Amino acid sequence: MQQHEKVQKLVEWFVKGALRHAAAMEAMDDDAAATEVADLNRYYAALKREGGVDELLLRLGHPDPAVAGMVAVYAMREAPGRCVVALTAIAALPGLIGFRAQAALERWENGDWEK
Repeated sequence: MQQHEKVQKLVEWFVKGALRHAAAMEAMDDDAAATEVADLNRYYAALKREGGVDELLLRLGHPDPAVAGMVAVYAMREAPGRCVVALTAIAALPGLIGFRAQAALERWENGDWEK
């Protein structure tokens, strides 16, 4: 498999994982959400190794805010300006997705991201 194909597959898996994570959070299924986070961690680490973060950042404009938000959270260190813009837009949405985006922004602004 060529590098571009690997990156495309990892991005696809990341997007699907973000959607599954959002569904688990809505269902208040902590175990399923934790499983998805573990998978997302692996996908993101692989994307970094493969030089695929820029490809993932294109998903900041994904129509599903759960995907855009997850991309923003994972890529915050690599592209803070773009990720803050995306999270700020998502934070204006009602419900859990807006609340979670606002909490992420507050953690970033307070310097708590590394903790």
